[in-house]
Amino acid sequence: MRNRYSLELMNLSIASEFRKVAYINYRIPAEIIEKFLPKHTKPDHYNGDCMLSLAGFQVKKLKVANVKLPLLKEFDEVDLQIYVKRFDGAKWRNGIVVISRIFNQPALTALTNTFFKTNYVAQMASGTVKETDASLQVKYSWQLNEEEQSFKVRSNQLAAPYDKDTEAAFVLDRPYGYVKSDEKTFEYEIKHAAWHLYTVEEYSINVDFSRQFDPAFNVLNSQVPHSVILTEGSTLEFGENREITS
Repeated sequence: MRNRYSLELMNLSIASEFRKVAYINYRIPAEIIEKFLPKHTKPDHYNGDCMLSLAGFQVKKLKVANVKLPLLKEFDEVDLQIYVKRFDGAKWRNGIVVISRIFNQPALTALTNTFFKTNYVAQMASGTVKETDASLQVKYSWQLNEEEQSFKVRSNQLAAPYDKDTEAAFVLDRPYGYVKSDEKTFEYEIKHAAWHLYTVEEYSINVDFSRQFDPAFNVLNSQVPHSVILTEGSTLEFGENREITS
């Protein structure tokens, strides 16, 4: 049973800035992600394929109920997420489900576990950004049993809009998030400005997906990503959680 404090947290809106957002995108068999699907959602497909992303980003200016939390520092986060849809009775809603969040902010533990109901992993994700006049390079890394896990993306410095029929649109245009909590499903709204994309020129990945996330993801250890995306990001607003019953 949720206590009053948990219920209050779930009814709070959250705002933040996500900056230097890198996505490593994979095609993945539907049966692998089946156990991570919240009730009333289905896998969404891009050109017939289910997709999974490893996303790294800088978290800045976090606010809860429009109040900045002075004790919270800016931090870096790495998420593993899948793409779903839900029929609301009139139309399909495109959303994401975050399977795991890697960051280390003890003050955020209650908020993360209550609002997002995800597999929060208290590991220090570290992001580094190197910029020149011609290029932008970002790297996100963390330690797994004293072994570095990381992914790195290098791009040019010119960010441009993306076409609405591309894989980038499939990944980025997700106005809803879904939370699996025991046998219940919660939905929250996600709002942000249109993100412009840098042209990715080079990337590298050193991640053991099976050890870090789930043995079923071992297939990703030897798989070449379907695409890699790097965007500057923007301010995001996360609406209140509400339970979905159909």
